[in-house]
Amino acid sequence: MGGVIGAAIGIYSDEARSIISWTWSHVVAGGTLVILVVAAVFSLAWWVRGLAERRRETRREVVRRYFEIHADDFEEDLPSDNAVIGRQLWYAERRTESPDLVILLHGLGLDADDFRPFMNVARQHTVSITLFGHNVEEARDERYRPIGIAAHADLVSGAINNLHRQYPNKRITLVGFSVGCDMIFRLADLWRDHPERQPKIKAALLLDPNINHSTMIISGKVAQLDSDRPLAELKRIAQIPESLVEFQNFCEYLHKISGKDLRQVQRHAADLWDYWEPDGQYELFFQRIARIMAISDRTRVFFSLHFEQRFNDVVALARQRGIRQVFDMRRVDHFEFCRDAFLKEEVRLLVRGG
Repeated sequence: MGGVIGAAIGIYSDEARSIISWTWSHVVAGGTLVILVVAAVFSLAWWVRGLAERRRETRREVVRRYFEIHADDFEEDLPSDNAVIGRQLWYAERRTESPDLVILLHGLGLDADDFRPFMNVARQHTVSITLFGHNVEEARDERYRPIGIAAHADLVSGAINNLHRQYPNKRITLVGFSVGCDMIFRLADLWRDHPERQPKIKAALLLDPNINHSTMIISGKVAQLDSDRPLAELKRIAQIPESLVEFQNFCEYLHKISGKDLRQVQRHAADLWDYWEPDGQYELFFQRIARIMAISDRTRVFFSLHFEQRFNDVVALARQRGIRQVFDMRRVDHFEFCRDAFLKEEVRLLVRGG
């Protein structure tokens, strides 16, 4: 066959070269066209995908928003010194397509931004509420006078119901850190008295909640704070810790508190002090845990190393009440409960039923 082909090409060399040239030019041209079409389709698909992803990322950004406070947000008449109508309740939000809406409540003197690292990586739709008077931009605004903790609970309940109306198909999980747990306790009290105001709560996660006055070292001192002498008072509180870990926790709190409305923080702490029993008493704590369990499908309470001296007492009393599984300890420091590394995994397990 090779000889025959070679002889034929030798005899008809001009015609063979023409055929080869025509075939080569058309194959190359056709192949180039195919390649160009494939490249164009691939590039367009890549661009569309990138555009869609950028739009999704834009929707997933943590943004600051606020609720307008209206008279209808309150079931009962407000005391004359609780001037909140017409003001704003600020919150941070990161929307995702997740069916779970996680609402985060901060500690004393903190704000919504303390949960921002977690919100940036959370798969769930997240909202972090800044309590009234704890917004840095309003710290020196005379229109935002201190209000009581009962009014705070009304405001937060209104905010949660507002979010529930916006996202009626999403399952709500409440996460409270430190004094944020006290707000969940107050919400449970409020919804017990006004069940028509209670949204459906899937889960509640409490991180280092107050137990009695023994866990309120900072709150107790801030409750007695003279807001007219802030620097001297904060320096005095900074001298209380007896260990390096406690000193670090105090410094983190005092750093945050110093940028807020000290009158509001002091009023908040004073109301919370009156809300709890003296050291060594646990009855109110377990009553309040039972109320949260009554409004939530799943409840978990975690303590940090900061609370380990009281953990065994709590667990023993919980076992007597048949709710041992609700409580656990994590070998982290107090403020690590706000970190994304901790919250991402624990919230994921909670909303999945782990």
